[in-house]
Amino acid sequence: MSRSVVKSNIMILACLLVAPLLGVHAQTRPPATISRDSITSRLADLRRIHTPEGIEVLEQIDVGGTKQWISIRGLNLANPVLLVIHGGPGSPLMGSSWAFQKPWEDFFTVVQWEQRGVGKNFVGTDTAAVGKTLSNERLTQDAEEVVAYLRRRLSKDKIVVMGFSWGTIMGTRLALRRPEWLYAYVGVGQSAVDGERYLYERVVGIANARRDTAAIRELREVAPYPGPKADLTKALLVRKYARRYDGGWYGKPDFKLYFSLPEWGPEYTQADVDAHLKGMRWAGEHVVEDPDADTPADQRDTFKVPVILMMGWYDLHTPHDAAKAYFARIDAPAKKFITFERSAHFLMFEEPGRFLVTLVNEVLPLTGERPTFKRLQ
Repeated sequence: MSRSVVKSNIMILACLLVAPLLGVHAQTRPPATISRDSITSRLADLRRIHTPEGIEVLEQIDVGGTKQWISIRGLNLANPVLLVIHGGPGSPLMGSSWAFQKPWEDFFTVVQWEQRGVGKNFVGTDTAAVGKTLSNERLTQDAEEVVAYLRRRLSKDKIVVMGFSWGTIMGTRLALRRPEWLYAYVGVGQSAVDGERYLYERVVGIANARRDTAAIRELREVAPYPGPKADLTKALLVRKYARRYDGGWYGKPDFKLYFSLPEWGPEYTQADVDAHLKGMRWAGEHVVEDPDADTPADQRDTFKVPVILMMGWYDLHTPHDAAKAYFARIDAPAKKFITFERSAHFLMFEEPGRFLVTLVNEVLPLTGERPTFKRLQ
C-alpha cells in the first residue's frame, strides 16, 4: 500500500460508539435496574464453549515488548483459525464481539486481538512510553508476532487474516510479507488509495442533492480535502456527515449503538469499559504516519494468497468505489469482491446472516479444511 493509503486511513478514527439504558419493565412497578455483572454473566453463559474439543481462552501475551490481550474461541480446535485485526485506530472488537461472533465459532477458531495500548490493554499501559511506538509499521510487526504465536499455540501452519477498516492497513501488509503463513486475506471495509477524496466528493454530492446548506457550508470550509497533511479535525467533520448520510451504519445517523456495545462485553471488566473510549482517543492522537519502505512500489498490489474484499454498498468511511478501484489493481492467485447491499461500514452488525454465509461459502473453502462436526462417540 502507498504512503497516501497510510495517511488517509490514519484519519479513520472517526468510526466508534455509546451505552444503551438497561432495564426491565414490570407492569405494576417502575423499571428495575439490572446490573452490568448480571447481564455480562448471562451473555458469558450463553456464549460459553461447552465442547471438550473446543477452546475458550482470554489471555495476555507478550508482543513487541508490551502485554496485549487476545481471546481465542471455537467449538473445535480442528477448525481453521481466523484472526481479526480491528480498526480505529484504537477501536477493538473484542468487547462487542458478543453481538456477532458466536455463529462464526462453529466453523472457525476465532481470535480477537487488542492492539498495543488500547481496549483491555489501556488499563495499566504506560501511555507516554507506548504512545511513541504507535506507528502502522510497529503494529504490523505486532500482527506478525501474534500470527507466529497462534501458529505455535494452536498447531497450525496457516491461518486466515481478516482486517477491518483501519486494520486493513496491517492486514494487507501482513499478507504481502508473510504469505506462507496465510490461507487468505479478507478485507472488510478495505482502505484504499484516494479513499479520502472519494469520501469527500461523495459527501459533498449528497449534501448538494439534499440542499443541506449547513453541511455544504461546513464542507466547503475544509476544502481542499484531504490536503497534503492528515488533519483529524477535518476528517471527523467529513465523517459526521458521512454517518448522517447512511455511510457509517446504514439506517443509523451515528455510532452511538456501536460505542455502547462493550458495556455488555463479558471479556471486559468495568474498568475496561471505562477506559475503552479513552484508549481510542489516545490512539487516534498518537498513531503516526510511516512509509511502506519495505514494500517495492511495483509489488504493493501483488499478493501470493487469495484475497476477498467484503464491502458495504453505502460505506463512506472506507468508500465502496475506492475499494473497488483498488481491487481492480490486485493481482492474486484468486480474488473476489463481495458487496453487501444493505450495509455501510459495519457489515458484521448490519447483515450478520449474510456475513456468516459469506465466511462459510467463500472464505472457508480457501483453507482446504472443513469444519469438524463429527461426534466424539
